[in-house]
Amino acid sequence: MKAFRLTGLILGIVGACVSVMAIVFSAVGMSKARQCKQCKLGGHIK
Repeated sequence: MKAFRLTGLILGIVGACVSVMAIVFSAVGMSKARQCKQCKLGGHIK
């Protein structure tokens, strides 16, 4: 039973880290997309 608790704890920590990273990458992507909308057509992402 200890192994299951330890495995669950590790998977929970990994899942929390992955979800935080997904939120961060989403925020960065949204800011890049907003910058691209403000630049001219065919312009590069700043």
